[in-house]
Amino acid sequence: MSKPQIIIFAIVLVIVLFFALMFSCVIPGMQRCVNPGVQIEGELQFWGIGDEQAVYEPIFNGFKKSYPKVEIKYRSFNDETEYERALVESMAQGKGPDVFMVLNSAVPNNTGKISPMPETLVPFVQLKSLFPKVVEQDFAPQKIFYGLPLSIDTLALIYNRNFIDQAAVQIPKTWEDFQAVTKKLTVIDSSKKIVRAGAAIGGSKKTISVAPDILSLLMLQSGTKMVSSDFKSATFASTEGKDALRFYTQFSDGTTDTYTWNETMPNDLDAFAQERVAMIFNYASSIPEIQKRNAFIDYQIAPVPQPKSGTTAIAYPNYWGYTVSRQSAHPDIAWQFILFMTTDESSVRSYIVKTNKPPALDNLIRSEYINNPELGVFARQALIARSWPQINNIAIGEIFSNMIEAVITNQDTVNSAINKAQEEVSRLINQRAF
Repeated sequence: MSKPQIIIFAIVLVIVLFFALMFSCVIPGMQRCVNPGVQIEGELQFWGIGDEQAVYEPIFNGFKKSYPKVEIKYRSFNDETEYERALVESMAQGKGPDVFMVLNSAVPNNTGKISPMPETLVPFVQLKSLFPKVVEQDFAPQKIFYGLPLSIDTLALIYNRNFIDQAAVQIPKTWEDFQAVTKKLTVIDSSKKIVRAGAAIGGSKKTISVAPDILSLLMLQSGTKMVSSDFKSATFASTEGKDALRFYTQFSDGTTDTYTWNETMPNDLDAFAQERVAMIFNYASSIPEIQKRNAFIDYQIAPVPQPKSGTTAIAYPNYWGYTVSRQSAHPDIAWQFILFMTTDESSVRSYIVKTNKPPALDNLIRSEYINNPELGVFARQALIARSWPQINNIAIGEIFSNMIEAVITNQDTVNSAINKAQEEVSRLINQRAF
């Protein structure tokens, strides 16, 4: 190249780098920057569920160091139903928040409300590497991110240590082990009344709050294909899906030797707190509820069992992501805020310490939480978590619960009940609005 060509090339390179840095001030792993010539002003309305403002204050303060003229107004909700109602109503009036939270399984039902993250902020390949695989699966189904999480919660096996020790049994690692251990832990009197359940499994949502999730876990672990590849119909009424439903409901069948639960039992968390059940399946978010019900219960946490013949371990997640509304007047700044909140290690660490929730950021999982005595099981399971797309997670939860109830009350056979449930979920998918 001639000297003039070199000079021109250098000038072009400087200009390209200038604009690249100006529009990429929030890049994971890089020092954040503020262009002194660009002072962005505005207000972001941020709606969250379950966390008070104090939890986010360190994050707000950190973000304002880069965007001092951007104000963040936070509104907290404690009830999920109230939150969903308020969100729908506000968006119908064109007054929705800029940033809101969406459940991982509810992303397909909310894409019409979301302004996806522009890849010009952070390349897709770079961003997906910062989180466990399930985040890409749930929040970037078309290789475009619709949201990012701070925490990933998964189903775990929570057990009463005293009952396990008294029975001198090992914590079950496989479902075959689980069946054997459940038999030994179950206490039934001569009238067939359950004095103490070995495990809270086999019931509908009437007594087991996460019944649809446990069944979904079993289906995914058995290799069940839940929906068609074009997402036009449900496909879980396969041989594998029927086997999973049959396995689940056996624990509520009084004619089997694995009988341990029925719908006259208390809610699973109440039963566990009352020491009427030895093992339950639930999330990290349930631990404070258990402690509130019985501060003295001696419990431990273990990974969910896996199929003995399974080649790939699978856990089941339930967690929230932060996303940007299509109605936002400041979508780019809103996404910059979400990126700062979910990918900056100091921001994530601050949130995790204050809430005692398992982290979503891959590096924190592996470097700081993989062996944590309280959150280690949940952190490790985030790395193997898998879910399935649900067009309406609330409605599907009811469909799965009704399917379980139909089988355990002998109103329907496994084959008939699962076929009906598949038809109902397929109708939901076909009714979705584009």
